[in-house]
Amino acid sequence: MLTRGSVRLAVKAKAWVPTQKEWTLAAQCVQPEEKDRIGRFVFKKDAKSAIVGRLLIRRVVSSMLGVPYRCIKLGRTDKGKPYVLNSTDGKTPQAGCNFNISHQGDFVVIAAEEKKQVGVDIMKVEWPRNTSIQEFLTTMDRQLTQQEWSTVRRYQDDMEQLKAFYRYWCLKESFVKALGTGIGFEVSRLDFNTARKELSTKDISRSTTLKVDGKPATDWAFEETLLEDHCVAVASRVERPELEGKQSQKGPVGHFTVWSIEELLSGCDPLMGSESDQAYWENFAAKQETPGSSP
Repeated sequence: MLTRGSVRLAVKAKAWVPTQKEWTLAAQCVQPEEKDRIGRFVFKKDAKSAIVGRLLIRRVVSSMLGVPYRCIKLGRTDKGKPYVLNSTDGKTPQAGCNFNISHQGDFVVIAAEEKKQVGVDIMKVEWPRNTSIQEFLTTMDRQLTQQEWSTVRRYQDDMEQLKAFYRYWCLKESFVKALGTGIGFEVSRLDFNTARKELSTKDISRSTTLKVDGKPATDWAFEETLLEDHCVAVASRVERPELEGKQSQKGPVGHFTVWSIEELLSGCDPLMGSESDQAYWENFAAKQETPGSSP
């Protein structure tokens, strides 16, 4: 059961090995233009993450707005951020559901709020491909502030430094995605103070604060946690910052509920006019999971 006010969901898309029935059903449950876009992905892993993301959006929007699943209409801003096209007056997009998707590593995650701007980002803490951790961090030198780098360098172990870097990266990406400004935003303008040293899979950290261009961003709140070995950050704009700390202590808001593919598909309805597409399945089945793997 999804709540109307605040939603945090995750699906382990990487582990999904779709059957023909599952994949053709999923394709019937997204808008035609999204189905076509997903069909153009070269690798299965990307197609799976994309279709899971669209299904999550539709499930959450349907629940939060009380609109039947098959009636949800989604569009994209010129920066590529999805939004709800449904309206009550035929002109203005319906308010009441702000959401954001992120997928990387094993998971696809969604964060949604009824009345707040929201952004989410996830990163798996794993060794970068074809390079050492220190070489990778050197290439990312301009992405963090001097204060943030000093925190990263306090750790002696390379993997701990990488984890600290990814934590900052998730925070910055969650904020930029909440703004909806796209990749042109210079994240070096953002200076995060992570008062809590370590994140945990068991609870949510809400003590991190932000300065933008040196000025405290008191109207923004951040939630951080771990999903297995993935850093996750959620940024949300707060209307009354002085109440956020008190409100955040109530209830399980911030914890990500992990759904199985079966749970996700169980609440999806084929859209009007959609049909089971054998060719769409064959196109997907012939692809490699990842570069260099077998179909």
